[in-house]
Amino acid sequence: MIIKYTKKYLGTINAKWLNINQTNSFTIGVRSIMFKHLTVITLFALTTLNLSSPASASLILAPYASGTATPTTIGDYNMTDFAVTNGAGGRTTNVMSPISGSLNFRDADGNALSLTRRLANDVSWWGNGETSDYDIYTTSNYLVTILLPENTRAFSFSIGANLGGTRNNAWLTASESNGSGIDNKYWFNVSRDNTPGFGIYADNSAGSCSAISSVTIDPEYWGVGNFSINQDSCSTTSVPEPSSIALLAIGLIGFSIFRHKSST
Repeated sequence: MIIKYTKKYLGTINAKWLNINQTNSFTIGVRSIMFKHLTVITLFALTTLNLSSPASASLILAPYASGTATPTTIGDYNMTDFAVTNGAGGRTTNVMSPISGSLNFRDADGNALSLTRRLANDVSWWGNGETSDYDIYTTSNYLVTILLPENTRAFSFSIGANLGGTRNNAWLTASESNGSGIDNKYWFNVSRDNTPGFGIYADNSAGSCSAISSVTIDPEYWGVGNFSINQDSCSTTSVPEPSSIALLAIGLIGFSIFRHKSST
């Protein structure tokens, strides 16, 4: 009866394993089946994990309205305000981060670009949402890239321009260290009546450790300011790296082979 039942559901198994009078052969056969099934399952898991591609982040854009103060959080990141008040006058190619490193301004060719430092309340076309009169940075260059310091997980800023109208007349993109960033131009309106704010943060929820590398902005005569930043280190509680899972799977196969040989 047992032989009939086993042949029905495991028809590919050698009949000699099913001979009840050959107990040892039956036991070895069952162990072989278990070994084969475990190997197949482990290899399937390795294939489905796509081990050659580590988790990548993506940048999330979080716009906020004109006249809004710098957010205290972007995504789940706590932000630190630059709160720069060097006063009107002078030019600069960089702004020191309140945490570490600096923002560096670059033109369309990647060369260092000098922006004019001005106080927000002294610029008629800047809608200042801050309670304090912080520095903003103005330029007549049509395109500026802001290179961000190491480990920038989130960054926020406002954009103003001495322009009229309500059409979309400016765009921005952003790059990151591990992912595609915001590579499609995000178009928006900026004018004497509209100083929009933007937060950008790296979504590392899938176990990546990406950081924002740069933000590129392209309006016409304009300014940028009201910066805030987050430069936290990556969490140590992220999901296991694929290489660790691969080692675990290989270990299971090795252990199965050892048990299989020991039982034969």
